[in-house]
Amino acid sequence: MRGGSRRKEVAARAVVAALATAFAAALLASPAPAAKGSAEQPWKAAEAIRQSLFDAQTAFVLGEPPRRSVAAARQALEESLAGELRRFDPAALRDARAALDRAEHAFTDRDEVELAAARGEIMAALRRGAYAVTLEATRNGDVATARRWFLVRDFRESTRFSRPGVDGTAALDSLAAGDIDRRDAALQVKKDLLDTYQARLRDYLGDADGELDSGFGAALAESAALVRGYWLILDGEYERQRSATERRSADADFAALEEAAIAEDGAAFKRARDRVLADLDGFTAAPFTPEEEARRAQQLIRFLDLVPIEYDHGTEDGHVTIPFELSGEMLAFIDAAKSALDDLAGSLDERDPAVVSSVERSLEQLKQIASGALEGGPVPPQDEVDALHDKTSDALDAAMPDEWKESSDEADFDLVDISLDQMEAAVAAGKYDQAEQARLSAYAFFEFGPEPKLQAFDPQLVSDVEGLVWYGARGEDGLGELISGGADAPTIHDARLALDEALEEARARTGEGASTATVITNAATIVFREGLEAILIIAAITASMVGTNRRLRRPVLRGALLALPATAVLFTLAVLLLDSLAQYGEKLEAIVGVVAIGVLLLVLNWFFHRVYWTEWIAGHRRRGMKLAGTAAAAGAGAMTVAGLYLLGFSSVFREGFEVTLFLQALQLSSGIGVVLAGVTLGLIATAVIGAVTFALERRLPYKKMLVATGVMIALVLVVMVGTTVRVMQGVGWLPITPVDADFPLWMGTWLGIFPTVEGLAAQFAAFLFVVGSYYAAEWWRKRKARAAIAAYEEAQAVEPAVEAGPAADPKPLPPVIRVPLNTNGTGRDREPSHRT
Repeated sequence: MRGGSRRKEVAARAVVAALATAFAAALLASPAPAAKGSAEQPWKAAEAIRQSLFDAQTAFVLGEPPRRSVAAARQALEESLAGELRRFDPAALRDARAALDRAEHAFTDRDEVELAAARGEIMAALRRGAYAVTLEATRNGDVATARRWFLVRDFRESTRFSRPGVDGTAALDSLAAGDIDRRDAALQVKKDLLDTYQARLRDYLGDADGELDSGFGAALAESAALVRGYWLILDGEYERQRSATERRSADADFAALEEAAIAEDGAAFKRARDRVLADLDGFTAAPFTPEEEARRAQQLIRFLDLVPIEYDHGTEDGHVTIPFELSGEMLAFIDAAKSALDDLAGSLDERDPAVVSSVERSLEQLKQIASGALEGGPVPPQDEVDALHDKTSDALDAAMPDEWKESSDEADFDLVDISLDQMEAAVAAGKYDQAEQARLSAYAFFEFGPEPKLQAFDPQLVSDVEGLVWYGARGEDGLGELISGGADAPTIHDARLALDEALEEARARTGEGASTATVITNAATIVFREGLEAILIIAAITASMVGTNRRLRRPVLRGALLALPATAVLFTLAVLLLDSLAQYGEKLEAIVGVVAIGVLLLVLNWFFHRVYWTEWIAGHRRRGMKLAGTAAAAGAGAMTVAGLYLLGFSSVFREGFEVTLFLQALQLSSGIGVVLAGVTLGLIATAVIGAVTFALERRLPYKKMLVATGVMIALVLVVMVGTTVRVMQGVGWLPITPVDADFPLWMGTWLGIFPTVEGLAAQFAAFLFVVGSYYAAEWWRKRKARAAIAAYEEAQAVEPAVEAGPAADPKPLPPVIRVPLNTNGTGRDREPSHRT
């Protein structure tokens, strides 16, 4: 089995295990059978204890005798949990027993608040003990014990763009399969649990604030007890990162928080809460690795960049046009950005303590804008949202280390996977509208993330991924059609697996070590093609500058050389402009592609109507000869030299403009570095050909070489039409009608041929245009020649007889029909000319 498939299988099992555990816990929230019979597994015993105390609380509130007593909870603890807890974490066992004693006294004393606090304490103690048992069993390679106790845990609440906490489950599965060693498995289990308990600590702390304001004393006490109990799981890591003194101070603050909650002392609780928040500021119990931090930072950047895009999609001229773009997308991305910011807060605080607060304020402002607009309030202009985004982005850019800002496709693939998980969950629940939203989110992350880079390496794979997301590919139905048709969960799952395979291939293609040969070759071909045209034009201009006029070649050549830095400046400006519009993604790429096709059609029109040769090059030669004659007469004055400079400059700069235009589509999809590598290669090849051309001077068959470049441009036209149609299909501007055929990968990569009716039809039409234009031009040229000859012969036939005398005016001859000199490289005209 391939590594990618193996990872997918492990991850799938992990998600299923996490969901199954949560589902089981939900079922056991209802009254359960007797503790003794159900407490064989640690998680069952823990749930029986929780349920017993919950029933006691319920009976207490209702004034009824409890269906279960604290004694039942104590029995479950001693029979099923005490043995291994005593071995691995005696302190957790002591705390659990003490909490049960406290619960028993509270029930006897009819103290509802004390009973709730005891319930929170015992659950926290059991989870602390389970953490210790699981970690030690994993270190010892005892997967069976680790799995049993790993289920005695809390779960981090999943948001729309975060996955269930399944890293520990996946690590245990991998350890059992022999894919990783004990040390790595233990590290992943530890990070999973520490991350979960820190997140849940903050959740319960937030709940406690609301319960205090609402006057729910019992709920406040239980939340505070859980906060303190979860802190005892984290405090060892806190001491390791800070110091023993700071840990003791924090221990006192958490104890004061619980005491104030039990006493229902609001003022004391708020003071303790503020101290606790200060203790936790900048602390991450499960620190990210540098790679994880960089990936999370990339996700934060992606979430933030999508906020103004969704606002633009959902509003227009001060009105909300598509509420879902704000409620379902913009707000979701803001919440996801907040979550990512929380994960990175510790590292960011070390670099710039003010940046986290600043970004939090900006995100809150963006959230208020979206919420206010949805509630019927003012809808600020797009510029205001863009400015707020730019301010936030600039603050993060200044605070983030360089390695965080390096583009990472892994972050986007993570988000694609998360969205597809949500899609399947929504389908399983019968919520097809939510499934469609999740599918569109997955496609958005792929489109704005790895797709542009993948386009440079494997356009066919891009087409496959898009087809599987939308209308189908590789013999599989697309998710878009399946969801719109209400397909069942197994069918959706099968289609998801096919998409996962394609995405795994995309990961490999865009990952470290992926070849950039295709993009470099494409860029080099463009530069070489246009450079060859420029060389031929300059060679044609300077061909007549021989003898005493040979010195006039210098201004022409220097002007041509000046066009090179001018083209570089133009390219830089174009890149800056297009980067500022990069939020439009493939839409901009499609527009650039259409414009490039238009220019190519114009160039081909010049070639096959001989306008390019007979008018453009011949016109340049006439201008060159005229300027040379003027120079000879006037001693090559300043104005004449300037004219020669301009002649060389304009000849090359026109080709440079085309190069700039053609390269923008590559730059958008593949990045400036790869494109510049291709440009360098193309310039080297052009320089070599240029040196050979000017060394041989007039002995080369210029027209044949020029026609060869015409064939190259025709090929580029067909390729560009195919790729541009594919891009337009990707953004929804053209439909996708798959062809039931498997095309080799190289056909998409090198020829832009993809298995869709629209793409093939457009390429065939482009080919017909090229061929038809050539034959139409030939027909028109011959028709004009025949008409001129016929007119001349008719004029000769009707001339007056000789006896008309010398006073008669001679009839004018028809216009001279010429072709340029030396057009075939032989020094002779191809057809006889009619001369006066």
